[in-house]
Amino acid sequence: MPYVAAVLAVISIMTSCLDSEVEQITYVPESSITSFSVGTLYIDRTGKDRNGNDSAYVDTIDCSDYPFTIDQMRRTIENKDSFPVGTHTDKVVTQMTYDGGVAAYRPTGSQNDTVWTSTDSIDFTTPLQFRVYTTSGATGKAYTVTLNVHKVEPDTITWKSYENLTFEGGVRLTRQNTVYADGKLYTFGYNGGTPVVQRTEIGSDVPSEWTSVPLTTGLTPYSAIAWLDKIYFLNDTGNLYTLDPATETVAPATETAGTFNRLLAADNSLRTLYAVKDGKTGTLSADGTWTDDAEQSPELAACGQRVSSFTEPLEYNSAITRTTLLLNSMSGDTIATAYQRLSSENGWMRIKQGEPLPDMAGISMIRYDGQLYAFGGPSTSADSEIKTAFLNFYCSGTSGVEWEKVTECMYFPETFAAYYTPDEGSYSAEVNPPTEFTRGNFIWIVWENGSISRGRINRLGFNPKW
Repeated sequence: MPYVAAVLAVISIMTSCLDSEVEQITYVPESSITSFSVGTLYIDRTGKDRNGNDSAYVDTIDCSDYPFTIDQMRRTIENKDSFPVGTHTDKVVTQMTYDGGVAAYRPTGSQNDTVWTSTDSIDFTTPLQFRVYTTSGATGKAYTVTLNVHKVEPDTITWKSYENLTFEGGVRLTRQNTVYADGKLYTFGYNGGTPVVQRTEIGSDVPSEWTSVPLTTGLTPYSAIAWLDKIYFLNDTGNLYTLDPATETVAPATETAGTFNRLLAADNSLRTLYAVKDGKTGTLSADGTWTDDAEQSPELAACGQRVSSFTEPLEYNSAITRTTLLLNSMSGDTIATAYQRLSSENGWMRIKQGEPLPDMAGISMIRYDGQLYAFGGPSTSADSEIKTAFLNFYCSGTSGVEWEKVTECMYFPETFAAYYTPDEGSYSAEVNPPTEFTRGNFIWIVWENGSISRGRINRLGFNPKW
C-alpha cells in the first residue's frame, strides 16, 4: 500500500569557494540503503533430451554472491558483473539493509510506493526506484536499482563477415601474410607472380576499403613482420626493407647486415629481430649488428613456408622473453611443427609436443585471450579427422607444448570452409590489440579476394564496469 512522505527528501545548497561554485547535497539522515543482494533466480538453459536432441528448459541459479555496487552520491544500485544470459529478472526476491525506518519501492507503471519486504517477488525487467522513509517520516532520495543481465554469452565468439570488401583492382592474393601496425592491416602477397601490398584501416573496428601501397622493390610476403615502429620485409634478392605505417613509404632498412634468407620473429622489448642469414639462424639488433646462433637449426633455416610467431615475457622473469614459432609439418607427418627459444638462449629448440597439434594446410597461430590458438585448412593426411577447412580452433596455454581441440564457445562459421581456397596461403590472420580509442581484441581473417571476417570473444568487447 502507498506510504505517504511528510518531508522533502533532499535539500540543495549552493555555496561559493574561492572562484568556483560547489553544489553541496545534503541527504536526510537515516535514509540510505547500505547493502543490497538478490537470491535464487530462474534461468533459461539448453540441454539434451533422451533422444540426444537439444531441449530448452528452465533452471535456477544462485545469485546471492553477485556483489551490488551502491553509489551513494548518484543514488544508484547495480550489479557490475552481469548475470548470465537467459537469467529471469521478473520475479526477484531481494535482501536489503538500510538505516531508516521503512524501505519502499515503486513498481513499474505505478504512481505510488509499496512497502518493501524480504519476501516480495519483484519485477526488475526495467530499473526500479527504491527509497527509505525515516522514523521521523522524512522521505529519502530515491535510488535507481538496475539488474544487469548479459545479452550474449561472454565466452562465445561472434563473427561478422565483410563479403563485399575486395582488394583494390580486383587482385587475388596468395602466399598471404597480414601484419597489424598503427591501426591498420597490411596484407602482403602475390597476385599471380606480382608482389602486392594492400592496406585497410581498422582503427574504428570496421575495415575500410583496401588501398594499394606502392612498392619500390620486389617482395617476399612471408618475410613481413612488425618490428619496433615499422614493418620489415625482404625483397626478392634478400635485402631488408621497411614500410613506415605513419607515411606508408617503402625504403631500404637502415639496420643493414647484408642480405637475408628470411625473417622469423621479432622481439620488440629487446629490440631484436630473429632471422636467417647465409643459411644460418641468428639475431639482428636495432643497431644493425648480426650474430649467428651458436646452436643452429638447419631444418628451420631452410624453411620456405609461412611461419606464425609470438613473443612474450616469462611469467617468472619479465627480463627474459619466450618466442614460439608454428609452421606446417617439416617431417611429412600429421603433426604441425613448433619451435621455441628464450632470449637468454643462443638457438632454437624444436618443441616435443605432449598433446600434439594436428597439421592443417596453411596453418596459422595467433595469441588471443591469454592463449595460443591455431587453425587452418584441411589436413593433408587421409587418416586425419580434419577433412574441411576451419573445422576447429586448437588452443595451447603452455606456449605450444600441449594443444587441445576447442569444443565449447569458440567456433568458426560453416561459411569459412567455402571462403577458403586450396591455393597456398590463400588466407591470413591477425589480431589487433585494444587501444585508447577502441576495445579491439578482434581476430581478423583476410581471404584471397580481400573479403574479411572479424571475430571476438564477447566479453573482450564489454564496456568496463569498474
